[in-house]
Amino acid sequence: MNRPCPMNHQRGFTLVEIMVVVMIIGIAVAMASLSIGGDDSASRAEETTEQFMLEARFVSEQTVLNQEIIGLFWEPRTSEGSTRQRWCYHWQRFRDQAWSPVSENLRGDCLPEDFQLEVRSEGEQWQYDPRQDPQRPVLVFYPSGEATPYEMAIMPAQFDENETQRVEVSMMGDLTWLNREEAREWEDR
Repeated sequence: MNRPCPMNHQRGFTLVEIMVVVMIIGIAVAMASLSIGGDDSASRAEETTEQFMLEARFVSEQTVLNQEIIGLFWEPRTSEGSTRQRWCYHWQRFRDQAWSPVSENLRGDCLPEDFQLEVRSEGEQWQYDPRQDPQRPVLVFYPSGEATPYEMAIMPAQFDENETQRVEVSMMGDLTWLNREEAREWEDR
């Protein structure tokens, strides 16, 4: 008796099935990268503001601990290989009737090239004056814990109001990142 041999049908994936799986994986990766936040201007503005807040808090504490006066200076600079200016800040201490660099630990930083800066110092709109030498600080922390009233807005060039990061320093030396405070108030409701 001859029995017919059952055929083993091994079925593989079709090209269409493989393409659908690859497409689903691609969409999942794209959505994950968007939710993480990547390198968009809003996250860069937050990172820049966070760095500034860390330095400003450190400076505020150092002025009281070391009994010295430290000021914040802003200036436009042109990067190597670029024609665009960017806003950079640095910290200086007041000694012997003159401003001088604080230390290597407080070198300051620059905003990304495509960011704008708006500053109010002592209630007045501040503008950089290249003719003024030496420049005057826009924010000063004193050994008493007091500070120059100061407001700052960091904005991407193509900004949405939600991407603008705002910082405020009160006369009593209290630093407030207004965006974070508003977010906390909203969460508490």
